[in-house]
Amino acid sequence: MVEVAPEEFGAWFEAGLYSKARGEWAESAERNARAVELFTAKDARVYDGVNPAAWNLGIAATAVGDWAAARRAWAAYGIEGIEQGAEPIDGNFGLTPVRLNPDRPTLKHQVPVGIGDTEVVWCWRRSPAHAVIASVPLPESGHRFRDVVLHDGEPKGYRRRGDQEVAVFDELARLDESGLETWQAQVLGAGPDDLSELEDLVGSRGLGMEEWSGIRLMCSDCSHGTPEVAHDHPPASSDAAVIGLAGSEAELRDCLEIWLADRPGITLAELTFVW
Repeated sequence: MVEVAPEEFGAWFEAGLYSKARGEWAESAERNARAVELFTAKDARVYDGVNPAAWNLGIAATAVGDWAAARRAWAAYGIEGIEQGAEPIDGNFGLTPVRLNPDRPTLKHQVPVGIGDTEVVWCWRRSPAHAVIASVPLPESGHRFRDVVLHDGEPKGYRRRGDQEVAVFDELARLDESGLETWQAQVLGAGPDDLSELEDLVGSRGLGMEEWSGIRLMCSDCSHGTPEVAHDHPPASSDAAVIGLAGSEAELRDCLEIWLADRPGITLAELTFVW
């Protein structure tokens, strides 16, 4: 396409989209950069005034760590608040759910992430295209607390956070592994307030906690939609609260001891290393 129409935005945009689907990020950045250069007023009318190649350039530049190009791309797309420069983007774009190992391809020819099982987790979004995992993923996902993931920008379902509806974005690649150990704890006699206080204590030390016994298992259709308005799935049930924890054993045991000290009615049944 680019050989036949080397001066056409559409040819370079489609070529960049193909490279994005294949996870060939340097090539995608190069092709989308050329598409951004060739974007005309006529193309803008087709795409409602926004340059889709600029968004894909931002993703590809983030993947290869070319922060100067990423910053220029977000500006070209019309995103405000990201200044020009070469330093990494580390903003606060809020908490957002990301689907790890997506089970449905977004693009033709897409190469799946394929690290593990599909799971939607909450993440700290640091830029329009990358986020840090804030949940403690199940080990089957192949991801850990504080892994850095590259994600797409097209909503693929929604989740609720308080009274807000938040878009789910699909993972495109894992950019960095945290290496933090994942543990599983079982506690007896703990109520929601108790677990909330443990989560606050663990979080204040930069460690991770997730109540795995409360994880909702959904079919793919519900996961890609809005679960609250879809059909019901049976809730998880257990006599004990099963908790996923992330961090070193010493730090986690210290948190658990402090938490249990004034809670004689709660028992730590086990603390097991997962991976």
